[in-house]
Amino acid sequence: MQTLSRLIFVLGAVLLLRVALPLPAMAQEQSRESAATDATASAWSFQFAYQAMPNYRQDTLANGDLRPEGNKGYLQYRMVAPIQLGGVKILPRLTVRYSESAGGDWGFSPTDLFALVVPFDWGTGRAGIGPDIVIPGSSKVGSSEWSFGLAGAVIQRFFNDRLMVGLLLQQTWGRRDVYDLEQGVPIDEVETGANPLVINPILTLQLAKGWYVATNDLAAQYSWEFGGWKVPVGIRLGYVLVQPKASWNFYVEYASDLATDDYPGAAAKDKIRVNVSYAMPVG
Repeated sequence: MQTLSRLIFVLGAVLLLRVALPLPAMAQEQSRESAATDATASAWSFQFAYQAMPNYRQDTLANGDLRPEGNKGYLQYRMVAPIQLGGVKILPRLTVRYSESAGGDWGFSPTDLFALVVPFDWGTGRAGIGPDIVIPGSSKVGSSEWSFGLAGAVIQRFFNDRLMVGLLLQQTWGRRDVYDLEQGVPIDEVETGANPLVINPILTLQLAKGWYVATNDLAAQYSWEFGGWKVPVGIRLGYVLVQPKASWNFYVEYASDLATDDYPGAAAKDKIRVNVSYAMPVG
């Protein structure tokens, strides 16, 4: 029943936002600058990024332990390959990360693959939902267990594409370590349960001549197991170079994680990302 209620929560949140958004009287073609920063746009996309996390918060958790450190950084490759089936658009998105652990070991983190099915497109926005699969990685830099779930997104654009707001939700379930709540350490068994809910608010403001500011990858997490939150706060500065048949998106981003004492995971004090991505619109 708990798993079913969480599934209903994720679906309901996406659909509620969809219903709350105003519908325009006429369809509006999306600008190339806006599409280059829109995760729901119909375009082939190839992203290369590096994120460094040199400092971690060392605050005290609810059980009295110090918060653990996480990975030092990662190289990220992300690809979106749009598929059109009749009037429905499907956006499979693959995210691969090669990470450096706190101890200096390198390995592949869990790979995320979801296929966002987008049946709703009202000219100035879109909404969709689809399956999400997390493929195991190296235990040195992340989980070595499979997870399965759902991803949902809703996007709305305003003021002739100058402003874009939206929300991306991801919820997966899989095998995980069982923790001793008093000791704060895993015990020798695993269980199947809900992974943290990922809540990624999207806010992008187009400036001028291709420049923009955004908060696109500030993915907050809520731990169902402990009831705690991790919320990153930061900003992105980017530049979109539009070419006749494609576009380039360059950005730098800084963020810092804020976490409650009942969220036992690592929280980076400083996160710095540099990115370049290449997109080819479809249609």
